Amino acid sequence: MDLNNASLGELFTSGQSILSELEDTTLASIDPEYQAKVHDALLRLERAQDLVHQLAIFSSNELVDDMNPNDLRFLLIPVYLGDLTLRVTDRNKSRRHILEAAKNHFNTYMNACEEHQLLSGADLDAYKRSVDTSNSNSRSLPPAQQRQQKIEMFKREKATENRIRELRERLNVDENEDKDDIERDWVLALVQLHILKALQHLHSIDQELVMVKEMEAMSHDRQRMLSSAGRSDEQTARTDIRPSTWGRDKPLLSKEGRPLQPFVITNKRQALKDQVFRPGWSLPTMSIDDYLAQEEARGNIIRGGGEPPSEEKKEIDDNDYEAQDAETMRQRDWDEFVEANPKGWGNRGNKG
Repeated sequence: MDLNNASLGELFTSGQSILSELEDTTLASIDPEYQAKVHDALLRLERAQDLVHQLAIFSSNELVDDMNPNDLRFLLIPVYLGDLTLRVTDRNKSRRHILEAAKNHFNTYMNACEEHQLLSGADLDAYKRSVDTSNSNSRSLPPAQQRQQKIEMFKREKATENRIRELRERLNVDENEDKDDIERDWVLALVQLHILKALQHLHSIDQELVMVKEMEAMSHDRQRMLSSAGRSDEQTARTDIRPSTWGRDKPLLSKEGRPLQPFVITNKRQALKDQVFRPGWSLPTMSIDDYLAQEEARGNIIRGGGEPPSEEKKEIDDNDYEAQDAETMRQRDWDEFVEANPKGWGNRGNKG
């Protein structure tokens, strides 16, 4: 297709069709064929966006009811461009550049919907909060409220998708109904669906931009560290270098204690690392021979002395009556002692 000679409707329809194929394809996002389709759809929709501006199809003071149903669908061009931009994986473009370009497309779409009064009160509040949060000027919602908001948006998105499917079937089947009204409702449902998706994309982009900026700052610091002379320890050099200029003009924490920018705790990092990456038991610091030698040097080991080993009991001569009587008396005394003191008799501490 010659993009310069194609009509606005052809450009929009072909770009929308390619985007639908990308959503259902099994190709990986880094596949050359996938990226070729992404760039093709971008070229078609960018050309369509230029024609929309040249023809001045939309006016800021124009309401939805006053728009032509065939022109109403062109409101979706910016959100389609934002979706396609996020799918780009060009190595020649930084991720930060891609995210910021997609964010501009989504903001253009949301501003157009606001001008034409297509945003509900809840969606408008969510969009304003997203803009303020990206500028670090507003408080984030409590976690419970954020979770409830996500659940409600998910339910609305599913209900809108079901309505779009129902209206599409009516357009393809019913012949007696007014096609213009059904098509208008179908386009408006698409607009509402992509409002919800644009809010989700803006939230995800803001979160990813924080990580991308931090990674760029770390990469810049790493280059400065490698180029500096006279530094032998890389870990020491990394902690000595000041962080990048990004975020220095902003406070680290809000008044409520909420982090406003990412930070890394570097104090005692090596000590904590040594405590984690080690065996779970205490390792010996010396051998047994070294320990005994140390104890002997301290005077804790006594050599010599003590009782000599007992000699084997000599048998009593049968003719030595005195020795036999003494042995008999000794055994009687022992029997009397055992009878008077049964086993365990003296250990009564734990028996009540």
